Amino acid sequence: MAIPVNILGTVNQQNLLLNFMSCIFNLSCMKKLNLFIIPIAFCFFIFQSCQPAAVTEKKAELNMDSIKAKVIAIEAELVAASNARDVERAAKFYSSDAQSLANAEPTRVGIDAIKEGIKKDMAGEAPGNTMAFVTTGVWAAGNYVTETGEITTKDKDGKVVYTGKYMTFFELRDGKYVCIRDIWNSSSSD
Repeated sequence: MAIPVNILGTVNQQNLLLNFMSCIFNLSCMKKLNLFIIPIAFCFFIFQSCQPAAVTEKKAELNMDSIKAKVIAIEAELVAASNARDVERAAKFYSSDAQSLANAEPTRVGIDAIKEGIKKDMAGEAPGNTMAFVTTGVWAAGNYVTETGEITTKDKDGKVVYTGKYMTFFELRDGKYVCIRDIWNSSSSD
């Protein structure tokens, strides 16, 4: 025996729909419905107003001039240490877990590998060579700063023997910016 399919649902759903439709057209039922809806709406709005206000964090404004000055001072100390051929002083630029992506070699991972790389780089410099960094850009967000710049190395007579570019990624740790990643390479194909 075939069971008829009803698109309006079960008998209970049909009765509910019919009662609702008759209430819409029956004014006395509307008064009863309003007496039911108004308290529910009132409670809804009351409970909505009891929710805590959205918390908006006020982030500290970054002073880019101050950050750029700090980064330039950090780079100046690195250059002074490098020109003095002081490995330990140059290594203070880096965090203990830093990674340095040196030109034409595998990544130097950790401070010990970075110190060995600095030592190798310094040993490869001719006596009297000096380097200089020029910061070309600084960007900051939260505790992080990215710097780009250019490197120039001159021999003892002042002749440019190397030019390159670099990018350094700093993190603010214990109130001080330290390099956590850097990369550099030569501007020439030699």
